[in-house]
Amino acid sequence: MGLNIHRARFIIMTSAALMAGAVVAYAGPIGFLGIAIPHLARGLFGTSDHRILVPASIWIGIMLALACGILAEMPSSSLTLPINAATSLVGAPVALWVLLRARRGGWL
Repeated sequence: MGLNIHRARFIIMTSAALMAGAVVAYAGPIGFLGIAIPHLARGLFGTSDHRILVPASIWIGIMLALACGILAEMPSSSLTLPINAATSLVGAPVALWVLLRARRGGWL
């Protein structure tokens, strides 16, 4: 139909990256967890059924946010880490994992 597939794919990927960057810039790394958790849930449960993925994403998100909060506070130490740093430690590897899996051509 006259659509340049490579140009359309480039525009779509660029706009998706800009939107994800805007979410992270506005909401911080906690929003970054919100982007990464559904991919992690899909990888752990191995399904695309939203009846399973939505509750799984909610529970995994709750548990990871709680774990990041505990890690940030470090109960036995007087050192306090910003929660953004703790969520970045979890969210960044998941995002890299998703990108590398997508480059190989396969979904999770």
